[in-house]
Amino acid sequence: LYHAGSSRSAHFPAAVLSPELALLPSAQWRGVGCATWDMSVLGAPIEEDELNELRQLFPEFAGDIPDEARYWARSDLELYFGSGGQLRPKETAQPSAATCALLSRVRLRLADENVSEVSAEYRSFCRHLLERDQVHSLPAAAECVQVPRVAAAPDFLKTPFLLSRAKPSKAMEWTTDFWRQHHGADGWYFRARSPIFEGDASACAADRLTVEGTTAEYFDYVGVLQKTDPTCKAEHSIAYPRLALHSWTPFVSSARPLFDKHWRDLMPAGLKDFTQRWVKIFAAVFEMDWLEFLSRFFKVTVGGPGSISRLHCHNNGAHEWYSQIQGRRLFVMFSPQDVARGCLYEDAGGRVEGALDFVAACSPVDIFFPSERRHPKFAQAKPHVVVLRPGDTLVIPTGWWHYSVALEASVTLHHPFWNLHNRKRIADEFNENFDQSRMPPELQAQAARNLQQIREKIADDDDSDMDE
Repeated sequence: LYHAGSSRSAHFPAAVLSPELALLPSAQWRGVGCATWDMSVLGAPIEEDELNELRQLFPEFAGDIPDEARYWARSDLELYFGSGGQLRPKETAQPSAATCALLSRVRLRLADENVSEVSAEYRSFCRHLLERDQVHSLPAAAECVQVPRVAAAPDFLKTPFLLSRAKPSKAMEWTTDFWRQHHGADGWYFRARSPIFEGDASACAADRLTVEGTTAEYFDYVGVLQKTDPTCKAEHSIAYPRLALHSWTPFVSSARPLFDKHWRDLMPAGLKDFTQRWVKIFAAVFEMDWLEFLSRFFKVTVGGPGSISRLHCHNNGAHEWYSQIQGRRLFVMFSPQDVARGCLYEDAGGRVEGALDFVAACSPVDIFFPSERRHPKFAQAKPHVVVLRPGDTLVIPTGWWHYSVALEASVTLHHPFWNLHNRKRIADEFNENFDQSRMPPELQAQAARNLQQIREKIADDDDSDMDE
């Protein structure tokens, strides 16, 4: 990044950007790139040469080596080869326990940490599906409001609504099969609880579970869940633990050409969105590629059935739209008035360094089976609910809290955005793209001056010459 506020620009090294902003091809990600990330679960897989050397120690072994064996412990591999392929790690030994490389790693990790229960959020959703006829029903709340479908977006965004497109977006082709075929080498985090929250550091092992891998591995995992446990049976929860690929940003790297060609087509028609315009201001001050920076605001969330996005409020006062590409996803939303009445028992946190998908505010309330003792005010809440289907676009205004869960293999494209109503906070969003821990004091001061300049430019802006 560069500062363009004076006649001589002050250089801003690319290294000060948050690590998750720059996705790497798998070869880099498994090497140098991986070292810059906080690896919270599992080491790298065993290299093929090492696996073959170990196999040669057992010349009597004549069977095939399963793909997931690269993630087994050396002692498990020796047992497998020594038994002629008859003995596997106990977590994958059951023929009925369908698996893939990622799922095998997760099972072994849970066994290693003696985790016998998955996250409370997922257990609650399993119970909800079992006990209730309608997935969008929340009997513990005062009233459930169905999200309306509108013909055109209003100028002032007050409550959530659904938009239908006059013609299908190019994004409707971007299913799990598309991403796996064309961008499966990208590396990302897969989490049991998403988005990440500062308070998760003190959570139980099941809630903290975070695995790194390639997106191709994750898409294989989604396929296993959809085939083997599509209805989220509680008795299968530990065998098929749920992880989410949340807020992936492929358009920053491997899918950048795709974004350059189609980004205008992704935008819902008639929705007032000044993000592009103010990104250009930011990019001019820091002398960077504005379209590359804009691509960071378009994200993809993928999940198998039962993959959850926790109840939270988007950072920095953003509006957000969600376009469903594949599968169905349930959204449950709560108004700022519900928050003001204390219905959600807000937990506030700070920035999580090195993570782009963190939230600064989330709720501990179990929306399906809330505790009357700990969260009695939830009974006053009036959630807005909708099941998003392929082709639907949901718009959520600033200040609204939301929970979502995939009802089947799901792909959702989403975009936080700002306009005249919520523009005061977009500079804070820009600031979160810097990794402050990697910036010397003088660079932090320079960035702060630049951001103040950007705030003033945005405050003076109006809609008389909106970008088309």
